[in-house]
Order: sequence, then structure tokens, then C-alpha cells
Amino acid sequence: MQNKKIGGFLLVFFLIFTTACEEETFDIERFGSISGIVVDGDTYEPLQGVLITTTPSSNAVLTDEGGTFQLGKIKDGDVVITARKKDFLNGTINVAVYEEENTAVTFFLLEDENNVGSVILSDPVPGNGAVNQDLSFTFSWNVDQENPDIPLTYSVFIFESNSTVQDLVGENLPTNEANVTGLKPNTTYFWYVVAKYEGRNVANSPTWTFATGDQ
Repeated sequence: MQNKKIGGFLLVFFLIFTTACEEETFDIERFGSISGIVVDGDTYEPLQGVLITTTPSSNAVLTDEGGTFQLGKIKDGDVVITARKKDFLNGTINVAVYEEENTAVTFFLLEDENNVGSVILSDPVPGNGAVNQDLSFTFSWNVDQENPDIPLTYSVFIFESNSTVQDLVGENLPTNEANVTGLKPNTTYFWYVVAKYEGRNVANSPTWTFATGDQ
């Protein structure tokens, strides 16, 4: 009887150990990579020495003389990439990284020309990562302004995935809306907003993304 109990105990232990091993295989981390280029948003010249970081964190890198950078072994999933350089407004892009694939991004950084207090541009419409969008619609965004009595205007830029050329959707707009028309079907776009005071840059939004449908 005692031998049967020992044998039963060992069988249960073996099943638990095997199950644990099976569950562990599902926790294996998967990695991709990110590459990109950072250019001056006005001149389109490459920017060297831009600090590139990610959230979740990975190795921080600086852009080379061609404005390019490479981040390897990035865990798959949603990643926020931030570009920082002295005398320039920070840039951020939220992208999806996939296992054993490279995700390419482009940053257009603008000079920080005036300090009017904190200005945060957020809550884009369409939402970041939206799909099946129409070929013509209205962008909108929220503005959180430390000094609300300072009148701001907005310029909106859009560019296609992997492009280093951007289009101006609206310039010096008095409200937080802009109409976009003539988009290509089944295309991924990136867009961002620049806030200005008296014609000088004071803040820019994260770079958001959306994809059009097959209309």
C-alpha cells in the first residue's frame, strides 16, 4: 500500500512538473528591431546626435551623421520611441514591433523657438493606430495649455510610412481641427501637430498613425 502511495505521489509530481514546463514555453520573449531616420522638420537635413530612447526601455542610441539609428532586440508589442536633441522640440512615435521583423520610422524635429509655458497636444481623432479610415475626413486633437490666455495657432503635417517627405495639411489654424482630403486607399499614414505663438514653434504633438481603407 505504501509503495502505491509513493507511486501516486510521483505521478502527481511529474504531471505538475510537466504542466509547469509547458506553461513556461508560452512565456518565451520574442524580439524585433527598430530602425529610423531623424531630419530637421524645416530643412529636411539629417540630424546627428539625436538621443533615441524607448518605452518599455531598451538601449539608448544616438543618430549618426546621416541622421539614422538602429535599435536591436526590442520586445514585440507596442513601443513608444522618443527623439531628443538640444534646441529642438521632442518627438515621439508609438509603433507596433513584431517578432523577427524590423519597424522603420521617421522623425521630423522642429526647433524650440519660444517658451510660453507647457503646451500638451493629445487625444487625436482618428485615434492612434486607427484603421479603415475614409480618404477624406477631419483631424482633431486636444490642447492642454498652461497659459490659456496666450493665443496659439496650429500647423498639421502628414506623411506616408517610410517617407522622409511630408505634406502640410493646414497652416496657422486658429482651432484644433484640420481637414484632410485626397488620401490613398490601403495606405498607412503618420501625422502630427505643431503649436505656434506669433509664428514661432512652442510645442508639437506625438506622431500618430492611421491607415485608410479600400474605398
